[in-house]
Parts: sequence; C-alpha cells; structure tokens
Amino acid sequence: MQKIRTLLVDDHKIVRDGIKSILDHDKEIQVVAEAENGTEAIKYLENNNGNIDVAIMDISMPELNGIDATEIISKLHKNVNILALTMHSDESYILNMIKAGALGYILKDSGGQKLIEAVKTVANGDKYYSNEVSVKMINSILNANKPKKETSDLTAKEMEILKHVVEGKTNKDIGKLYNISSRTIETHRRNIMKKLNVSNTAGMVATALKKKLV
Repeated sequence: MQKIRTLLVDDHKIVRDGIKSILDHDKEIQVVAEAENGTEAIKYLENNNGNIDVAIMDISMPELNGIDATEIISKLHKNVNILALTMHSDESYILNMIKAGALGYILKDSGGQKLIEAVKTVANGDKYYSNEVSVKMINSILNANKPKKETSDLTAKEMEILKHVVEGKTNKDIGKLYNISSRTIETHRRNIMKKLNVSNTAGMVATALKKKLV
C-alpha cells in the first residue's frame, strides 16, 4: 500500500521536527519534504509534480503566508490536498483558509492522534476540522443567517427613546430619565416618525417591532 506523502510547511524547524516525529510513527504516512514558507512549498511542488498527496500548512510565515500559498497550490496542483495546522483560532483565519482551498483545519494544540486522523481524512479528499474550529464555523453560519436589524438611520439617542416609547413610556417619563424636557423628547419622537415614515405613535411602535429595531 502506498503511503500518504506529505509536505510540511512551517517556518519553525522545531515545529516541523515535532510534526515529523508524530507522523513517522504511523505506517501509512510518510514525510517527503519540508518548507519554511509558502514560496518554498510552491517551488518544491513545481519541481516535484505529483510527489505530494497532502501539504500540512501553517498560516503565519515570512515571504508567503499559508493562506496565499494555499490559494496558489489549490489552483496549480489539484492533486495536493491541504491541511491547515496553525495556532490561529480566529474565525477570519479559518474562513479565509477554507476559501483559499484548504480541506482541513486543525489547531496545533489538537494532539498527535488528531493530526494523524486529519492527514488521513484530507488525503481521501474529505474535510476535517478540529472541534473548536467546527464550533466557530457553525457560529459563523448561524450569525450569517440571522436577520439583521434595520436602523433606518436612527441615532443612538433616538434608538433609546424609541425603545422607551415601545415600552409605553410618556414624554414626561422619558424626559425624567434623561433630565431633559418633554418638549425635547417630543422633538425626538417627530424625528423618529419621519425617519420611519410613520405619522403617529402606533405606527412608530408597529414599525419598530416589525423591523426588530428594539
């Protein structure tokens, strides 16, 4: 059985040595080459086309970072599947790396067995994400699908006053909260109604609830 041929891409030799030590203990995986950055990885693949199955890619590296390198490799070397192995758990790094073409994304504190599992999964063309990464991706999808509140260009003060109006407070009640006159509150209410394109308090409340402004 042919082993999974891997390319380690990380700018720290001690990290590469650690990864290599972990992978060398698995009979199905072989570390074929190493690179200190994205530029070196691309040059190696150009000169050794078809020699790598999985590139284990860090993100923060000099010369060419892992995201840009992944995008280039994904386009030029479709036979190479990329697994991101990084310390970055921020949602932006995860999404950008996946958009660039990485099939897997795990964190450096995931443990050796998880790394081996990830390499084998990605080698088969399947996706692999560590638990923390999966949670961040799910949250990102959920947040993207949430209906965004419409503000209708209301100022922060107008939003506060609108909330009090919806709660049923009078101009006098609201004025006391901000230590301003009822007349000033009435001016704010007129401005709010104008921006919401309504003509009375009932319309203002209905629109605020419908558009989820409060």
